[in-house]
Amino acid sequence: MTAIEETLQKMREQRGRTQERLQNVTEEQMLAPATYGEREVNVRFMFYRFIAHEVEHTVQLAKTLHALGAAQGEAQLILKSLQAARGELEGMLVGLSDEDLDREPAEGEWSARQVIDHILQVEEAYTSRIQAGIESA
Repeated sequence: MTAIEETLQKMREQRGRTQERLQNVTEEQMLAPATYGEREVNVRFMFYRFIAHEVEHTVQLAKTLHALGAAQGEAQLILKSLQAARGELEGMLVGLSDEDLDREPAEGEWSARQVIDHILQVEEAYTSRIQAGIESA
C-alpha cells in the first residue's frame, strides 16, 4: 500500500468512527453544554467549529498542493467531484432508520435504498466502460 493509499484509508476510517459516534445526536442534545478551550459553549457550537475547521484546512491543503505544483489532471478533478458528491450522498443517509431507507415517498417512486442501489450499479457500469476504453487504447 502506498503512503497516499494509507492516508486515504486513515481518513476514511476516522470519518467512519466520527459518523458512528455522532450520527444519532438529537436536536435537544445540540444544546448540551460543552467546552471550547476555557469557554463554555454548547454541542451545536462544537459541530459548527468542527466543519469550519475542516473547510479551513481544505483551503490550506489546496494552497499547499498549488505551491508544490501538484496539479491534478482532468480525470483526477472529475474523481474529486465524484468523491465530494459521494460524501454528500452518504451524509444524507446519516441518522436514517432502516424503515426510512426503504419507504417510498409516493406510490411508484423510488425509495432511498433504490436510488442508492441505482447509483452503485451505474457507477460500476461507467467504471467498467472507462476501464475497457483505457485497456483498448
